[in-house]
Amino acid sequence: MGSNSRPADLGRICMARTVGRYRGEGLGNEIFPWAKAYLASRELGFGLLPPPWGLNRRGYWKDFGTSRLDWFGHRALRAVMPTVTVTDEMIRSTGETDYGAAIRVLDAEFGWSQRRSLLLVHRGMSGGLLGIARSRNYFRNTLLGRLPHVSLEDHQPGSDRIHVAVHVRLGDFEDTTATGPGPGDTNESLPAEWYRSVLSALREQFGEMLHVEIMSDDPSKAARLLPEWSRSIARPRRTLEDLSVMAAADLLVCSISTFSMLAAFLSDAPYIWFRPHLDESEGFLSIWGFRPEQRTGRTAANIRQEQRDPSGMPARGAAMGMGDDVPAWLADYLRMRVALRRRSADLIHFGAIPKSSETVFTPSGP
Repeated sequence: MGSNSRPADLGRICMARTVGRYRGEGLGNEIFPWAKAYLASRELGFGLLPPPWGLNRRGYWKDFGTSRLDWFGHRALRAVMPTVTVTDEMIRSTGETDYGAAIRVLDAEFGWSQRRSLLLVHRGMSGGLLGIARSRNYFRNTLLGRLPHVSLEDHQPGSDRIHVAVHVRLGDFEDTTATGPGPGDTNESLPAEWYRSVLSALREQFGEMLHVEIMSDDPSKAARLLPEWSRSIARPRRTLEDLSVMAAADLLVCSISTFSMLAAFLSDAPYIWFRPHLDESEGFLSIWGFRPEQRTGRTAANIRQEQRDPSGMPARGAAMGMGDDVPAWLADYLRMRVALRRRSADLIHFGAIPKSSETVFTPSGP
């Protein structure tokens, strides 16, 4: 981003506007206008104003340490400053996928960076996580690092257990049918039987190596739905604590929510997705392939790219339906994670490694 060298100017501000109603939405939704405002501020050298959290019914002002009246400052700035709202149509007209690159093109046309005073408003979720991918490090720095205190018995960096974080979204999501949500369905909880099936497959594969932590916006209901896993359900915590735990896990089991997507976005770990929710086209599965524009868009292009690659490399996202086994590559990968954590072979912890550099990893069962 060539304009990063310009200092931020508080007379020129990139503002994130809340998603939907004035009370805002969940963090997984609000991350999009915030990321857009961040990327634009970096491109233009403007100041950055995150979403106002004071009115959000989820109490995010507590997580971010902002005032309950921060929304008033947003409203006041819109009233006194010359304001431009960046629309989806403007972004699409640039032909750019990356939001920051699109802002650069628009700036060349409209001269925003030459203005002495301007409030540039960013909104909406269009473009998906791909469009805001360059904001990932910013949000890893801003949102993570809030792991709760652990006791000696809990998961530790040197642990020989596989840490699986499970997101069970309930709350304002509708109760699902027995078969669960299909392609394109949103705001639905996943069947308890699917979570039970996935966790049973993981336990069968890893036995006592498995350490499960279930995060939910309604822990009491989650315990009623999954009584055999009730001891693995985390106590109620702040949103950023749950997000930090999920991003630090060896494996994510996702709900079909933007919060789960955010955790996967910030994590490097593989994740499991509800198979019936994925669209199928030409032998490939995708979240967004059901949309008409994706039939010839990014999803279609990625299908063609994967078709050209004969190596059969594993994908970070694993699709599982009810009754499915854990994919073999995923089981091997998770055992490798545990092997790499062992302190006895970690040089910086007084460990020792074989003299020969030729090390062969042979997966073993639980």
